[in-house]
Amino acid sequence: MNNDKTIDPSNLTGQPADIAARCPDLKDRLAGLASQRAKDEENIFPLRLKMLRQELNLTQNELAEILGVPMRTYANWEQGRSFPSIERLPHIAAFFDVTVDYLLGVNRDTINHRVMDQLAILTPEQRKAVELVLVSMKKEAE
Repeated sequence: MNNDKTIDPSNLTGQPADIAARCPDLKDRLAGLASQRAKDEENIFPLRLKMLRQELNLTQNELAEILGVPMRTYANWEQGRSFPSIERLPHIAAFFDVTVDYLLGVNRDTINHRVMDQLAILTPEQRKAVELVLVSMKKEAE
């Protein structure tokens, strides 16, 4: 890897031409990864956490109590001094009715473009079938 936090395809196993043949969208993926790394440096989690808490008109102390953590721990999360455990992130996301990806600032376009590409080639009937499956899965989860 380079110091500029981008991936150099020549450092990957195999020849770059082989990689490009196996993975034609590699250039787009690398660009997306570089973009995500730039966002990582912004540490968007504390900003999102604070914004979501404020939208519910909760104090830090109230949310710390709800999440079952000490007030100091929660305050450190909002200030970017520390980060919740990987096990706790889904619980925080569920409380706010957002995804972990949203909390972490992951680019939704990068994540969802493959799904959207697949849906775009479906016929209207096939899209309706996918929608019915998703609705039934949601009902089962409830």
